[in-house]
Amino acid sequence: MRSVKLLLALCAALLCSSCGPRMNIQPSIHPYKTTMPDMPDNTVPTAGRLDSLTAQQAKLYRNPLPATRENISNGKIYYGYYCLMCHGEKGDGNGPVGQGYVPKPTNLTLSPIVYATSDGQLYRAMLTGPGHDPVMIQTVLPEHRWPLVLYVRSLYSGEGLR
Repeated sequence: MRSVKLLLALCAALLCSSCGPRMNIQPSIHPYKTTMPDMPDNTVPTAGRLDSLTAQQAKLYRNPLPATRENISNGKIYYGYYCLMCHGEKGDGNGPVGQGYVPKPTNLTLSPIVYATSDGQLYRAMLTGPGHDPVMIQTVLPEHRWPLVLYVRSLYSGEGLR
């Protein structure tokens, strides 16, 4: 009699455990799909971070680092850390991870957009552009960012250290 009660209790527990709400049908929040609005014009960021500027403000920024062989070489090293898997070894957008993205990663060697943007815009896009936000802003160290801009510029002009 005791084993029958135990068996019935076990069956009841198994049945009840599957009656509750299921994770795959619950409403959920997708924070990485939310885009933050641009800061209002004439706003001065208090932290001095370039990634907090509007697209208009980023147009005015120039790379504070000179395009020396050492800075471009450092940028190439950092490119290997952060960019190579999506944009490819040559910057042509054919990285092994990036092939699964929509849109596909930008071909940094041919894109007229990359060529036409200011250093500040390229810096901002590198951190918050499609496929980058919010990951890159949290991953790329601040001291690696400007050398990366120099290296990406060198990819387009064909002067990269390959």
